[in-house]
Amino acid sequence: MDVLDNELIKLFKALNENNVSYIMVGGFATRFHGFNRSTDDLDMWLEDTLENRKNLKKAFVQFDYGDVDSFETMQFVPGFSSFNIGNGIELDILTEMRGLENIPFNECLSMASVANLEDVNVPFLHINHLIDNKKEVNRPKDQIDIIELEKIRDLRL
Repeated sequence: MDVLDNELIKLFKALNENNVSYIMVGGFATRFHGFNRSTDDLDMWLEDTLENRKNLKKAFVQFDYGDVDSFETMQFVPGFSSFNIGNGIELDILTEMRGLENIPFNECLSMASVANLEDVNVPFLHINHLIDNKKEVNRPKDQIDIIELEKIRDLRL
């Protein structure tokens, strides 16, 4: 997946223009932090408030995805709250992050690393939070990510 794919830039732009509070997480964030592994989807952590859900709905309308009425009430379940956003890209929306249950979303957002992609700012989960999440999820690919992310983090110290 090309980080500068036009569909991704349009999505991030729509999210930002509609004041959606979000953080990119998962494999995409792992790639952002420097471990270039393949990922088939985007994982986005959404601040779970009614206002933010309404903003997400507006962003999807602006993005030409459609008017998803259920955004305001739906349960976002990992692996099941997926939306095809074009060019074969799946967007998974999460409202909870395992391993980060005791850290408020806004604290994670304030610590997030921000990438400027085609003049669009995109927040990515802080490397320490990403490692904590991956340790909790603990799938085989997460175990590999942890090793590589810890090496990257140690190089930055």
